[in-house]
Amino acid sequence: MRPSRWYALAVCALVTAAPLAAQTVFDRLEGAWRGNGTLMGRDARYTMTWRQSDGFAVLRFANAFAGPEGATTPVLSAVAVYRTSPGSAEAVWLDSRGVRIEIEWEGSDSVLVAHWTAPTESGRTTYRVISPEEIEVVDEVSSDGTWRRFGTARYRRGDPPER
Repeated sequence: MRPSRWYALAVCALVTAAPLAAQTVFDRLEGAWRGNGTLMGRDARYTMTWRQSDGFAVLRFANAFAGPEGATTPVLSAVAVYRTSPGSAEAVWLDSRGVRIEIEWEGSDSVLVAHWTAPTESGRTTYRVISPEEIEVVDEVSSDGTWRRFGTARYRRGDPPER
């Protein structure tokens, strides 16, 4: 074989052997989720749905206090739009309280940390993928330089919430 053919075969072998692009945390979050946990010290129910499109990930979120016999009292619903393109780790959150929250995020293949700033407080939300079917979410607020947890949930894949 001539050297140019060897080079072409070597390049083909390298391309074929190269691993597929790593799955991002947004790929793992994609879909509908239902969770149980606590919110401000009370039992709570959570739903979230993540969808990706054209360099964005859109989160639809709702939580509610859990009452007796499966009853719930809605607390908050929100939509957040995350830029997922390289070098654009920002997002915005709009919620049913009328609050707009700015987010800067960092992520790995299985953890997303959203550092958020609202008009009257700042905090962070950590989404940790436990398995393809389970996610743990921890919400914290910063007060006087210390972190105080106000919400936790374990989510399982589920049907999208009815709206």
